[in-house]
Amino acid sequence: MTTIQRKYSLPNCTLVLEGLSDRPTDSQSLDGRPVLTILTYVECQLIQAKQTLTGGRDFFESLVTAVSGYAQEFLSHVTHPEAHNKESSLVHLQKIDRDRHRLIVQPESHKESEANSHTESTTQEVELTTVQLFDLVEAIDQFFADTQTLPDLTLQLAPVSRRYVRSGQQLVKQAVPATVGASGLALAAIAFFLIPIPEAVRRPTEPTSPSAQSTNIANAPPITDPLQLVQLQQKLTDQLRPAWKPNVALGQDLVYRVGVAANGAIKGYVATNDVSNGQVQQTPLPRLLSQPVASSAVTPESLAQFQVTFTPKGEVQVKPWEAKK
Repeated sequence: MTTIQRKYSLPNCTLVLEGLSDRPTDSQSLDGRPVLTILTYVECQLIQAKQTLTGGRDFFESLVTAVSGYAQEFLSHVTHPEAHNKESSLVHLQKIDRDRHRLIVQPESHKESEANSHTESTTQEVELTTVQLFDLVEAIDQFFADTQTLPDLTLQLAPVSRRYVRSGQQLVKQAVPATVGASGLALAAIAFFLIPIPEAVRRPTEPTSPSAQSTNIANAPPITDPLQLVQLQQKLTDQLRPAWKPNVALGQDLVYRVGVAANGAIKGYVATNDVSNGQVQQTPLPRLLSQPVASSAVTPESLAQFQVTFTPKGEVQVKPWEAKK
């Protein structure tokens, strides 16, 4: 069986999942990607913190639950039990101060550690800024948007009892400054206090691929002005063409969905298939990605969406992104 790899990239965090598929080949998606159903290895690279966390399925499930619960708590200022479940969770978080958080990872069971030689056998602690934390949240959000990876895994966060919730007006005031680096999952955390089952964090029926930036490019408000789109398409082309130096061993086109801000900055990208995902470091996209800046703005940034194709002959093709029907 061939190992399948999925990578979800953010400026401060890269989440890599490796595993196998027990599905027939005819269950592949329209873009030819197989379904990753058996998770064998997880790598969470906290780039700015210069630390890599590794583990297996237990580690990943604990990471998803703890980080999502903590994001909910951070946005609402209402304690969520999953954020601090030290007894049954391998991962939990602590708030250090207003803009710093401690991520604590306990060692996995002896059996799983033997199965995965990369797994740490000692407790690890990583300090994160709020921007770094929500890059991690966005990486998890990217995973949940990918219907071809662990479709059986869903986010199981129970709503907090209403008696712990402050007035709706106060809740909104608290949520405003927390929108730095806010992803769809982070914003959806607020909904846990308003409705029993938040639709925003359910796995979508159609595959949508979030960006490699703190703003989810799939859900960002679109730039629709025709003249502006033409100008941004040219700006993107001008950035990429001189920077693309193809590897002589590259055997096929690399295709990405790219989100561009009104000033021409590349705000996010996502591969359209496994080959492009595995070769993304060969392209200029990671080097040209605009770094996140802390902001108090509440309105998500509008983006123009393009399909970018890098060819083995050194060509760069940029055209408007057309969503699949």
